Amino acid sequence: MDIHEEHVRKILSNLSVDGTLKSRESNTVEFKESFNKNSTAKYAKTMAAYSNNRGGYIIFGVKDRPRKIIGLKNDNFENMSQERFSEAINSLFVPSMDWSCGTFVIDIPSLDNSAHYKTLKIGWIYTVEADHKPVIAQKANDGEKINSGDVFYRYRARSEKIKFAEMSRIIEERIVKERNGLLKVFEVIRKSETANLGIVNYSNGRITTPYGIDISFDRKLVTQVLKKAKFIKEGSFNETDGIPVIKVTGNIDLAEEVPVPEGNPDETHPYIQKQLAEMLGISIQDLYALIWYYRMKEAQKYHLEITTSKSGKVHKFSNFALQFLREKLKELQEHTDEFDMIRKEYRNRNKIGGNT
Repeated sequence: MDIHEEHVRKILSNLSVDGTLKSRESNTVEFKESFNKNSTAKYAKTMAAYSNNRGGYIIFGVKDRPRKIIGLKNDNFENMSQERFSEAINSLFVPSMDWSCGTFVIDIPSLDNSAHYKTLKIGWIYTVEADHKPVIAQKANDGEKINSGDVFYRYRARSEKIKFAEMSRIIEERIVKERNGLLKVFEVIRKSETANLGIVNYSNGRITTPYGIDISFDRKLVTQVLKKAKFIKEGSFNETDGIPVIKVTGNIDLAEEVPVPEGNPDETHPYIQKQLAEMLGISIQDLYALIWYYRMKEAQKYHLEITTSKSGKVHKFSNFALQFLREKLKELQEHTDEFDMIRKEYRNRNKIGGNT
C-alpha cells in the first residue's frame, strides 16, 4: 500500500458512532466534497500553502458540516490529466511544486445496525514541502483573490497570505541551508587536491575542469540516480577492508552520448503549452494536434519534458517551437482543409497507431 494512501486511510478511519468523521482539517489536511477541474486555482493555492509549510493532503470525497465520508460521485478525479494539472498550477506559482495523487476505495459501515458496508471512492493529492521556499504566485487569479507576488502559508485549517513570523523563518532557514551547503563544499575542497577539482553547473549540465575541458551530463540521469540510489552510512559496509563505501542499488540505464541543451531550460524552453496556445491565438486542442502531427516532442530543439514529481511532468517549448508553429499556421490559413485533416488524424491517433 502506498504510504500516502495508508496515511489518508488512517485519517478517515476515525469515525464516531453516527458516522461523523472525528478528524478535522489542519495545517496538513483539507477536505473537499468533490473534484472540479474548474477549481484548479483553488487547489493550487492550498498546495502552495502546503509547500511553504511542511506539506499536506487535499482529500476528496469528504463532506463538511457535518464531516462525513460520502465518496466521489463521478470519475472527474481519476480522469484528471496530470500533465495539464501540473501546467495549470505551475503557471500560477513558482518554483514548480512537487506533488502526487491517487485514489482508493474504502468500506464504511452502514448506520442501520446491519452488517452491511458502503464502498466509497476517495481521491487525494499530496504536496511535498518545497526545497526552495517561498513558493510565490507569478500571476493573478481574481476568483481566488491571488495577486502576483503573493505567498501563501498553511495555518491550521486555512491557507492564507503569509505573516511576518513565518516569512522570517523561511528566509532564515534558506540562509542557513545555503550557508551549510557552502561549508560542505569548502570542506570537500579543503580535503581534496584543488588541482583535480571541477565545478558543476547544474543549470546547464556542465562540469568545468582545470584542464580546459568541459564535460556535459544529463540532469535527468542525476535525478534518476538519486531516486534509485540507496546510500549506506560511511563505514557500515565494507567490501574492501578499511575503505568506507557508498553502495548503490537499482538498475540505471546509461547512454553513450546524452544531448544536453545549452543554457538554462527555463530560458531556452520558457513556454508551457497553455502559453503557446495563447500566443498563437489557437485553442489548446489545436495546439496539441499540431505538436503531435509535426512530432515536435521528439526534437529537443523544440521541446523538453521536465519531471516535477514522481507522477507529474511539464512539457516546455522553445522560441524555435513558437516560430515554427507561427510559420505552419500561416501556411495552414491558406489550406484550411489540411488543418481539418490534422485535427481529424489527431482525434483518431489511437485508432491508427500514431505517436501521442
